[in-house]
Amino acid sequence: MELRSISSMAGGLVLSLCLALPALAQIEMGTLRGNPGSQINVRSQPSTSAPAPSYGIPGDRVQILRSARGTDGYAWHYVEFSKSKVRGWVRNDLLMLDSGNGNPVQRVSFAPGTSAATVNGSVRGYETRDYLLNARAGQRMTVDLRSNSTYMQVAVLSPQGETLYVGTNWTGNLPSNGDYLVRVGLVRAEARRDGAGGFKLNIGVR
Repeated sequence: MELRSISSMAGGLVLSLCLALPALAQIEMGTLRGNPGSQINVRSQPSTSAPAPSYGIPGDRVQILRSARGTDGYAWHYVEFSKSKVRGWVRNDLLMLDSGNGNPVQRVSFAPGTSAATVNGSVRGYETRDYLLNARAGQRMTVDLRSNSTYMQVAVLSPQGETLYVGTNWTGNLPSNGDYLVRVGLVRAEARRDGAGGFKLNIGVR
């Protein structure tokens, strides 16, 4: 009688635990986002007042380990950097999640028989517009940014997250195979003033 009771209790406990535990989630990944050339604080606690012993740069890839709402009212993510394995807290608005939250990334492809494409857009404040295109080592990329704002700039990041260029017009040889990130945004001072502008960006690869 007692054994049946214990067995029943154990079975109920296991069932309760199974019901309480969520299914194993897929690993959530993300990319740090921000103005070209900026540094993104990685803090010891989920708060803008917490120390920032390290920093990342736009384009750095991270794994999301957990998330929390900070005492400052912001949503925060505790992340691990894919390359350095450094861990810390990054504010939600500085992170683009692969799941689709945050600023979407547009993949650029060329029409048959061509080697360039043109995209149009606009940004305000700290917004950025991100474009991905696949290229091979040794190919030559050209970016040409035209804007009604003198504060607009474009950054080119390698598949490893290294910043290859920040400015308005660039032509350079690509160092590796993979997806290159081309990011358009305002310089930090203008973003802080909540400036805005439209742009036309021509991207070519040969």
